[in-house]
Amino acid sequence: MKNIADVVGVRFRQQTRKKGSVPDGLIIQRPFTIYIETKNFDWFYDAQLEQHLEALHEDGSGVKALVALGNFEALTDNRFSNIETLCTEKYQGGIYFAAVSFEEFLDALPRDKVSKNLSDTLDDFEAYLNEVGVLPRWKHRLDVVNCSGRPGEVTKENVYMCPAKGGAYNHLRAKYFGMYQGKAVRHVALIEAVVELDGEGGGTLRWKHVDTPDADLIARAEAKRVRLRPGTDPLRVFLLGPLHPTDFRKPTKGGMQNSKQYFDIERLAPSDAADLAEKLRGQTWRDFTR
Repeated sequence: MKNIADVVGVRFRQQTRKKGSVPDGLIIQRPFTIYIETKNFDWFYDAQLEQHLEALHEDGSGVKALVALGNFEALTDNRFSNIETLCTEKYQGGIYFAAVSFEEFLDALPRDKVSKNLSDTLDDFEAYLNEVGVLPRWKHRLDVVNCSGRPGEVTKENVYMCPAKGGAYNHLRAKYFGMYQGKAVRHVALIEAVVELDGEGGGTLRWKHVDTPDADLIARAEAKRVRLRPGTDPLRVFLLGPLHPTDFRKPTKGGMQNSKQYFDIERLAPSDAADLAEKLRGQTWRDFTR
């Protein structure tokens, strides 16, 4: 929807020549219509959005746009490819479409040089969105995984792999990966992407935190699998950035009770994985919300 900004909004012109006249000033506001479909989670389905497109097409003249506003944990390149194709081909570019997360919507609202009342309203709105759980928590989540079984895959190949199924192997989206071994998190890394491989040559990107094209990440995950875990079992592949050593200790007796443990690291406000490693060093799990 980048081009929509060129046609939506009030325009001011001076001495613009029209048929038979040159007015000293013009104030122009062209008509536009925006439909918004909102969901607390990524539960959008094409049939409903297609109905919105049909209704929007019949709804007057001017610029038209359909916005899918939701809590997108993973928005892959082709998530709404069918809707985008309809806008381009069936409606000949007459309808704009955009999938927008609540976080992106909030970031687009003006914050600088606004009145105190508006600033307070925006703060209240952000607090409300956070309270109802539609702002992404994954950015503040550290996924600590017990890597005692195959530590070399993490430390030498910058990858973690587990069966692609639910239960103990299911993972919430997290920005950072923590390698647990010997009663402490020994390394942390940015989770660049998580890919699920079906064992038959196909792969699906679950989410990514880098700008690398989806196809390249899937190919990279498949190459790791072929070299390290040959076979046909479906696998979930965590592609990791550079590892950074740390010493984030489990203070209680015994090892991890589960294969993974989540920690809320928002209060540390790490700028990147290296900063997170430094801020975790010397701390214990007892100091953090799980």
